[in-house]
Amino acid sequence: MPEILGRLAPAMGAQVLFEPEFRIVGQIRFPNGRQSFFWHNKFNLNPVSSARIAQDKGYSAFFLRAAGIRVPPTQTFFRDDFRRRIRSKRGLAGACAFAAQVGWPVYLKPCRGSQGDGIELAANPAELRAAARRIFAQEKTVLVQKACPGRDYRLVVLDGKLISAYERVPLGVTGDGKATIRQLLERRQREFVASGRDTRMNLADRRLGAGLRRQQLRLSTVLPRGRQVRLLEVANLSCGGESVEITRRVHPTFKALAARVAKALDLRFAGVDLLTADITRPLQDYVVLEVNSAPGLDHYAAAGPRHVAHIDRLYRKVLAAVARGPRRIQ
Repeated sequence: MPEILGRLAPAMGAQVLFEPEFRIVGQIRFPNGRQSFFWHNKFNLNPVSSARIAQDKGYSAFFLRAAGIRVPPTQTFFRDDFRRRIRSKRGLAGACAFAAQVGWPVYLKPCRGSQGDGIELAANPAELRAAARRIFAQEKTVLVQKACPGRDYRLVVLDGKLISAYERVPLGVTGDGKATIRQLLERRQREFVASGRDTRMNLADRRLGAGLRRQQLRLSTVLPRGRQVRLLEVANLSCGGESVEITRRVHPTFKALAARVAKALDLRFAGVDLLTADITRPLQDYVVLEVNSAPGLDHYAAAGPRHVAHIDRLYRKVLAAVARGPRRIQ
């Protein structure tokens, strides 16, 4: 963010005052006299309560469903000590019963996690209990969500308009008949480093091992030439996923849906994560997975000058919205 603001602020006639020690927070002073703070990539665009609700997957699913927006079958369950304190019956047994009711497999997620951290897929009660205990070691609440089909997209909305959209493709490799899966992943990591991408894959990630076992594979397996293998169920870029720019291909009905989702949570700026079969065709089947109240726009900024220029254009729109001050969502 310091690098991006260093490029954009002078061109807008704005001044940026960074906290000097870490340079991750600061204040922007615009020519119109407006002053606004930022923290990392979080700008003062969204109401505090709306942002907090969006950060909690359980709360946001409730309010989206109340607004008539489709979300996967979802329920929260509680660690035993917290469950007893709030006098709830929703513990591990209830989580297993819910999963059986909606149909396996299910995802288990920390309610307030980000970047795919802690998300696990469970295909049976034993996997669910093990995953829940790992989350409960850090959190009081776990969200259990039906795994739904579809391609994974993020649509970024600013003041009711779509400004960016991309498909998120989970980490995977393609065999060449010679290299092991481990070697293919190490090759991918070197490509990340060479391109300036800061993703660091963890080959000891439990989820990676589980995904391999489900496909009866190992890191030492040599894949036949051309065979494609999906290694993680989460598509987050921080977990080694890839992004494919699709902004100009998004059907107007999905643009309207993204704006509706942001409005339902009273967000001016939002990243809407959803699953659907084909986002280029009129809206039919879809589910909204979650909403990010501070979506990053630099998901491919390291890919070359053309992409850097594209990211700068997006952040100019964000900074212009900050400079305008509070604005009613249309």
